[in-house]
Amino acid sequence: MKRFLQCIFTVLLTISTVACSQPTATTQTDTSTPQPTMEVTPEPTKAPTPEPTIAPTSEPTPEPTPEIAEAPTFTDEGYYELFGVMNTGMLVASSDLELHSNITLKEGGGGSMSYEEQTMDITKWERKDDTVSITMTDGGTANAVIHDGILELDINGDASMIMLFAQEGADLSEYKFLSLEEVKNQSN
Repeated sequence: MKRFLQCIFTVLLTISTVACSQPTATTQTDTSTPQPTMEVTPEPTKAPTPEPTIAPTSEPTPEPTPEIAEAPTFTDEGYYELFGVMNTGMLVASSDLELHSNITLKEGGGGSMSYEEQTMDITKWERKDDTVSITMTDGGTANAVIHDGILELDINGDASMIMLFAQEGADLSEYKFLSLEEVKNQSN
């Protein structure tokens, strides 16, 4: 798994280096002759017409109670799709990085992880509290925080590089993504 994850890390590092070295677009200031402005006089406002009041003839109809949608429930087992990568605290959407990866956790402790065109079997995974420990075919291991259909996979084991995976329907609203341009600006 270490070689597999090192490959992922190398690609991510290359992408972040490329993102940080792209030239910044400049905008030109309009230096043409200023246009004359036209003064507008507001129209006088009219007093609102009072609405007639009608005495109730029967008891008021109760307001319908809005239906509250049930939050989806997630199991640990299932298919998780990569949606973001956090490197040194900066979170970028996987679509901006053009990265494709997924993890499948199967009942009984097996599964697989795919990154781009490579796939490796997960020989064992187990959950303890909010942490999932994953062991790959080559004996490499990684831990992930799991909650509400989301896996936060700690690639290096030191929280410097985290790959974020989600099951379909998971709420991603708590994640604030940076654009590649914002990453570049923060890196300088």
